[in-house]
Amino acid sequence: MKAALLASSSLVFAQAVPHQQQQPLGHVATTAPGAKPDKPAFWPSGLVAPDSLTTAVDDSVQAFESAIDAASRLSHDLAASLDDSLGQTSHKHRDSSHQTIYQQIHACKYTSRFAKLVDKHPAIVKLLNTTGHDANLTLFVPVDKAFEDPHHDGHHYDEDDKEAVEKLLRYHIGIGEYPALRVLGTNTVPTALHEARLGDESQRLRTSVGLGGVKVNFYSRVVAADFRASNGIIHGVSHVLVPPPPVGLLLTAFPSHFSTLLLAYKTTDFVNFVHGIHMPGGSTVFAPSNTAFGRLGEATNAFLFNSPKGRKYLAALLKYHIVPNATLYSDAYYDHVDNDAQPASSRREHYDLKTLLGDARVSADVLRWAGFAFFRINGFAHVSVRDGVASNGVVQVLDSVLLPPRKTSPIVSDNDVAGGIGVEELKARLDAYL
Repeated sequence: MKAALLASSSLVFAQAVPHQQQQPLGHVATTAPGAKPDKPAFWPSGLVAPDSLTTAVDDSVQAFESAIDAASRLSHDLAASLDDSLGQTSHKHRDSSHQTIYQQIHACKYTSRFAKLVDKHPAIVKLLNTTGHDANLTLFVPVDKAFEDPHHDGHHYDEDDKEAVEKLLRYHIGIGEYPALRVLGTNTVPTALHEARLGDESQRLRTSVGLGGVKVNFYSRVVAADFRASNGIIHGVSHVLVPPPPVGLLLTAFPSHFSTLLLAYKTTDFVNFVHGIHMPGGSTVFAPSNTAFGRLGEATNAFLFNSPKGRKYLAALLKYHIVPNATLYSDAYYDHVDNDAQPASSRREHYDLKTLLGDARVSADVLRWAGFAFFRINGFAHVSVRDGVASNGVVQVLDSVLLPPRKTSPIVSDNDVAGGIGVEELKARLDAYL
């Protein structure tokens, strides 16, 4: 069952990778997995295609404000359009709002297959029938056609593996009410699936908005929305939402984007190192793309990858890109090590994060505006693809390789990295941690 779910997830992601334009609440992309590490527990499948709404914000204040204004206008236009299109639907089904979510999916002829799965799991039946002040839920229910998708093995679920099926069902249930307009201003949604490898925190669904509408986890499109129930809201989605695999498999699914990073892992035997680190509270992986490594320059890359001496510096770089036992999403933060989080305002937050590289820390600034999140890491690196959810953390894709500041200078100013960095400067940054 678990193997089937992972294979299904990879196939769906692979189909989405080539399509870079966004669609209804989300966008997903993936290619056939590349070489897999010996220990797949840390490394998962399927990373997302670049999301235009999280593109880098220019250093100048004027350009930054222009991007914010554009995002705000897009959110407003989408909200108005979605509200108009859903108004008639909501009106037609207003008389069923006294029913629970469970009762509604049973009564709807388009969600019968999901309802039948729910019936075999009393705990899920109870959850979807629960009413009261604390019973506000949002169900992202796959329509029956989702189970017929040739790229999903949804109709081949091993019903004897009840634990895996129940996890899958819980992953469709959002905690709290997320009507369409709230979804437009949300990046991730907590679910009823509590993940042990996240410190027993809620696994999250990634939502995204594009000119075509809304998607969940990059690949499942919202096809019907805002069906009110007595204990929450129901949205219909086009694909079964498969709980995400580990971080590593996500990266190996995109060799065209992460082949350099994957080569770095192999060259330094990094997977074995990571599996020796106790991370029960999840992790944040800042994943430099191939383009990011290219910005270091040919001489520096040759030193890192082609010389025995350079490999220890490469290993140090990799350690600096992983935050253990803390999972930083664009709109949520799971901290199991007491990192410093300093919200400057309701729109801007600053985090000072411990890494696997000794006492070296990564700073993360998140600016939220009109439902969109803009990351800046160490003051200069942009998160080009946000919130790649994984079973054991989250992947934030970077357009530049991160370097710790010199020990002699507390100021992080790495804009020079975009134009390349010399081998001696690289050594100066990392020598203190070797």
